[in-house]
Amino acid sequence: MNRVLRFRFRLQRILDWQQRVCQMEEEQLRQRLAEAAETREKLAQLAAKSVAIEQDFLNQPRLVPADLKALAEFRRKTVAERRLLGSEQVARQAAVTGQREKLRAEKRTLQVYEKLRERAQAEYALAADRELEALGLESYLSTRARLRSPSTPE
Repeated sequence: MNRVLRFRFRLQRILDWQQRVCQMEEEQLRQRLAEAAETREKLAQLAAKSVAIEQDFLNQPRLVPADLKALAEFRRKTVAERRLLGSEQVARQAAVTGQREKLRAEKRTLQVYEKLRERAQAEYALAADRELEALGLESYLSTRARLRSPSTPE
């Protein structure tokens, strides 16, 4: 009796590797997104700090020239820090965009391997069905031939 072999995808190791690559790229994307969110948070904190200090300054009953000088220096530092954080945010957003593209490319490659696996599995199922059908037909014909053949007297 013929024994039907179980399905084996020849490229399974490559498919597994591609799945791991996609997982690593997804992790990289999460990391880049966290970095971009961290920079946005720093910008928000800087803005809140700046507003709080400006409010404190405006609420003072008397203004001393030294305070005005300190406020001007604070504003200068705040503007420089905001510019620095802004350029960092642009760089991190570009890293996120690049990582997204890289992930899309890896996922497309993974989809190709998954489709190849699906096709190979469908071909295997078709071949197994044909073999089973042939075996059934052979069994039927041999049973029928046995029933039709003249019996030998014993």
